[in-house]
Amino acid sequence: MSITTIVALVAVVVALGSLARPVARWLRLPVSIVLALGGTALGGLCLYSLANPGSLLPAAFSAQVLDLPVGSHLFLYVFLPTLIFQGALGVDMQRIREDVLPIVILALVAVIVTTFGAGLALWPLAGMPLVACLLVAALIATTDPVAVIAIFREVGAPERLTRLVEGESLFNDAAAISLFLIFTTALAAPSSLSALGVVASLLLMPLGGAVLGWAVAQAFMLLARSLADDRIAFVSLSLAVPYLAYWIGEEILEVSGVIAVVSAGVTLATFAPGRIEGDTWRHLNDTWEQLASWSAILIFVMTSLLVPRLIGDATPHDLLLLLVVFVATLVARALVIFGCFPLLSRFGLYDGVSKSYAVVMIWGGLRGSMTLALALAVTENPAIPRPVAAFVATIATGYTLMTLFVQGTTLRFLIQRLGLDVLTGVDKAIRDLALSATAEKVKALARSMEGRFRPNADTRHDDDEEAEEGFVVDPVVSAAGLSHDEKLRLALITLSDRQREIVLRHFAEGKIAPSIARELASEARRRHDLIRLSGKDGYAAANLSEADFDRLDRLSATLQRRLGYSGLLATRLADRFERMAEVSLLIDRLIPFAEAELRPVLGTAPTSDAIAALKERQSIVEREIAAIRLQYPGYVAELEKMIIARSIHAFKAIEIARLRQSGVVNAEVERSVLDTIERRRTAETRRPPLDLGLDTMRLIDRCGLFADLSQRDKAELARHLRPHFAVPGMPLIRAGEIGDAAYFIASGAVEVDRAPVKVRLGSGEVFGEMAVIFDVRRSADVRAIAYSSLLRLSAQDFSRFLQRHPGMRAKIEAVARARMAENLGETTAGERHSEAVA
Repeated sequence: MSITTIVALVAVVVALGSLARPVARWLRLPVSIVLALGGTALGGLCLYSLANPGSLLPAAFSAQVLDLPVGSHLFLYVFLPTLIFQGALGVDMQRIREDVLPIVILALVAVIVTTFGAGLALWPLAGMPLVACLLVAALIATTDPVAVIAIFREVGAPERLTRLVEGESLFNDAAAISLFLIFTTALAAPSSLSALGVVASLLLMPLGGAVLGWAVAQAFMLLARSLADDRIAFVSLSLAVPYLAYWIGEEILEVSGVIAVVSAGVTLATFAPGRIEGDTWRHLNDTWEQLASWSAILIFVMTSLLVPRLIGDATPHDLLLLLVVFVATLVARALVIFGCFPLLSRFGLYDGVSKSYAVVMIWGGLRGSMTLALALAVTENPAIPRPVAAFVATIATGYTLMTLFVQGTTLRFLIQRLGLDVLTGVDKAIRDLALSATAEKVKALARSMEGRFRPNADTRHDDDEEAEEGFVVDPVVSAAGLSHDEKLRLALITLSDRQREIVLRHFAEGKIAPSIARELASEARRRHDLIRLSGKDGYAAANLSEADFDRLDRLSATLQRRLGYSGLLATRLADRFERMAEVSLLIDRLIPFAEAELRPVLGTAPTSDAIAALKERQSIVEREIAAIRLQYPGYVAELEKMIIARSIHAFKAIEIARLRQSGVVNAEVERSVLDTIERRRTAETRRPPLDLGLDTMRLIDRCGLFADLSQRDKAELARHLRPHFAVPGMPLIRAGEIGDAAYFIASGAVEVDRAPVKVRLGSGEVFGEMAVIFDVRRSADVRAIAYSSLLRLSAQDFSRFLQRHPGMRAKIEAVARARMAENLGETTAGERHSEAVA
């Protein structure tokens, strides 16, 4: 077949595929099912026409369609990277992190359980080797999100359910392909299969792919800096990312190309918006969405063309095997979801999912292009026996069609039957608020236009028509049927959505750093979900989570304590400080919004409670900012100055753009002024580096206990002391531990908890010394209550230090004996505190 014919056929397929969308809407089916049905029908008609010349289609046309160079490499190397990369670009890692455990279970555990469950169920009936049955099961273990997500979005399924299914389908391909490679090797070259090869397929290949994808994405962002705001060059450069990642992974490094593409897309989605101009990033996403749409059309139609050939030799026995596989996969998936999720909930690792969600996740495991492409690869592998290849292709293809035409066509009905598409009272009130706000703007625009063209016209009939259409809704009437708790929940949801709108607008205007904007926008969506689930308690939980230190924060603190590396900790704390400052500014804008917009609709009591929740959040944030200012006053002042400068420069740019649009200044003036503003903004809005102040000599000088030491003694002591940074709430000592070190407080404060007595110690004091001096176990818990800089001295070095400095020894031993005496009940808590301070 000539290249011109191929191009023409591909263009026709894409064009006709675009018409599948209105057909799918009319039939109320996902587009992918319509495409698969059309491709399968066309393939069948072409085969019939070749076998019966002159019957239905011209023989020449049928031959050309069936002679298209369709092979597994076309799907795996051309179409698949496009689909995976576009899906990964839409991943919000802030949200994925919340559901990372269930997604890992679905993407890894469910694949393994389904593979072995379906393979073992198939083996006794198939008359094929166990490895062949496992190979079929590995092919059908990977889910395809295209059809499922289309149904979810059209029906209005909950966002969290969509996120779980989408996250699973994005990451489960690697596990399925790894198992596919293992079983293919076992069939084609069993002598080459080894335990090391299995480990490499299951562990090293995915990990290597993840690292490769990250490296390719970082290289892209490095090169993209030289493109400035050239959107066309930027998008053109992005085309190399998924294809290079996949090709290098599969052909050169022999790691998972799928995971490499996923990793590259997720890396860009996480970091690129903070380094790339907003319009350019949106253009990139729009372009890849179009490319993915074309790829989806071609991959579904072209793979469906092969279906008649792949299942041409199917028998009634194969239908029995299909039913066995169908039931076995559903049972295996149900065992994972109903077995693992409750365990996670019981151990407090995850809050679980409802039974309705679980049922939809079980029934929504549709298969698609990946399964068909891998089945085609099996038929193309000459090392696999032909009967086995035919068996694998028939079962895998038949199963894919069964999931599409059985599960895919009934999934909508299932979602509706379970009530997952029904709006709650709060959701209806939110809808009515949105419609009311839109209707007011529409009426204002209509009045303005009527006043311009028909100044004497009566416009009341327009309002009546809108009311008849159900577009104008009175939000007060809609909210009247809600209870106080529901109104409060509605108010908090509205405030969270408003927070996200403000963050995104400020990001577009350049008033907020991109990385901080991403975190706050994701936090608003997470807060929205918590409020929907738990109301006011969910909002309070979000407040505590916002001020808490996450896993990466704790890891950075551990690296500083164990290895002395403070770079990551300084970056994380700087991000935290800036985020808290921006949250404080956000709340300042949300309170007036609640007064002006929510009180007239929801009433006084719910709005007042919502404002009280905002103020409680503000107090938590302000306490955090005060703690930061106490420890790093100079840094906080510089940070606030930077935030102010960023807002000022953003305002200047907006004003110049407004003047240009109104014709006051021309394009040359606008460009000149904006260039000047940009240069100054770059210089004045660079975040200052955070110096944690962990230089050992500086900390020794700040600690009053060492004031009498000479510089030589201090220098000697510095070689044994280790700087130790603590954040509020961090445990430092636990009762019952062996005393292996003493701690000197250079700055900050700690709380010593020896129930029922709690004592606070501040700068210049020592703790942990009793267990070292008296060789006893720790008798109290100690935790930081402020950002604190400590000096840690091991027990051995502490003893030597006291021997060399008798005066210091007497002072510290006096404190230790006083504390010991109190522990034994010989002094009061007040006496102990006064002696400790002394």
